[in-house]
Amino acid sequence: MKTSNVISLIETLAPSRFAASWDNCGVQIAGPEREVKKVAVALDPLPQVVSSALDWGAEMILTHHPLTIEPKLPAELNWFRDVMKQILCADATLCAAHTSLDVQFGGVVSWLGRELGLRSLRVLDPVAENDSGETLGYGCIGDLEYAMSYEVFVEQVAQTTGCGVIVLCGSEPETVSRVAMCPGSGSSFMNKAFAQGADVFITGDVKYHPAQESVGAVLDVGHFSLEEEMMRRFAVVLEQESKGEIEVRFFIGRNPFAYHLRGKGVLKS
Repeated sequence: MKTSNVISLIETLAPSRFAASWDNCGVQIAGPEREVKKVAVALDPLPQVVSSALDWGAEMILTHHPLTIEPKLPAELNWFRDVMKQILCADATLCAAHTSLDVQFGGVVSWLGRELGLRSLRVLDPVAENDSGETLGYGCIGDLEYAMSYEVFVEQVAQTTGCGVIVLCGSEPETVSRVAMCPGSGSSFMNKAFAQGADVFITGDVKYHPAQESVGAVLDVGHFSLEEEMMRRFAVVLEQESKGEIEVRFFIGRNPFAYHLRGKGVLKS
């Protein structure tokens, strides 16, 4: 499959035209038109991830997070310059599907809602419709088959996400029936979630003042746990949609956070 054909396939699954106006999706570093046999998928375009992908033989790398939101020159000897150098020297192509993927409610972005068995799953914050008339937007909300205690629900979330540390913001509910979530830094959607009757809202990177102002229970599971798994699943979808023309491999990223629990040492989530 040619470079342009792989880019077209990615655009079919996560069209850049649906990305947020502030975002930078699509081609980050252009490579030549060539035969692409291997595509690496990862959450972040980190130097060690890019190095591993190129060593594997990837002609193209697709990440969720862009290399940079705003265009800039490699004016410093840092990781940004390192990644650019690696990609350019390998004549590879680097692409990103960020908010263009985040709004694809019917795809892997809603994986946790489906794993938790939420019923009547729908978009939390609709923003557009695609050419097929499907609603696109950020986050999702749905109902558990049966109400469960808060303690049982949190343990289920921990097991499903593999998250070792979950932070509660707001009041702890006695039971959980309706659940909303948004991967990444989704705290701006918490009021929409509670306005639609959510007992719990799951997201990452909740800041201090929004946490203080929360009118319901917000579970901060971190940015990494939800989106790392999302991209692992997207790698599977991409290979399936290529109908065997390309080999796709997911490359594990690195959670930048570690937690020191008193008496238990450092815990990496």
